[in-house]
Amino acid sequence: MKKGNNNESSNVGNGNTSQDEIMNRVNQTFDEMVQEVRSMINDNNEAVNREQSERS
Repeated sequence: MKKGNNNESSNVGNGNTSQDEIMNRVNQTFDEMVQEVRSMINDNNEAVNREQSERS
């Protein structure tokens, strides 16, 4: 992330949330969503594999 003359990133001292803090929260939320999706895909793959092994 580029830092320069950006007003959003200079608001740290006056009680506003900095852009870096917001991006950290966004990234954390995104990481949690990715983990949930991976878990759902894994569960689905396991179910498909069980179904296929039952057929053979």
